[in-house]
Amino acid sequence: MMVVENLLDVKSYFAEEIKENYVVQYEKMAKSGAFFEAGGWHELEEEMAECVKVLCQTGDACSVTRIKEYPVNAESTVDAVLARIRESHSDIFKG
Repeated sequence: MMVVENLLDVKSYFAEEIKENYVVQYEKMAKSGAFFEAGGWHELEEEMAECVKVLCQTGDACSVTRIKEYPVNAESTVDAVLARIRESHSDIFKG
């Protein structure tokens, strides 16, 4: 079985407030399982997942490294996660 992830939404936060080479990005994904059986592909039930990632560009190849990923759910909203990032990752912010 393989996991299929479809990116549904992406938003960037703090674009003008953080140092160069850093990105704070919200992602909403639809995740499902897929398997091959009886001559065709079958997908299992979809599950939605949301998170906010703190990323850092590494090197000249425009690749990024994930510093931290925060799930978004009923207990931890996007606004709460952004406040936590501002506090926990103060070193990535300008000034």
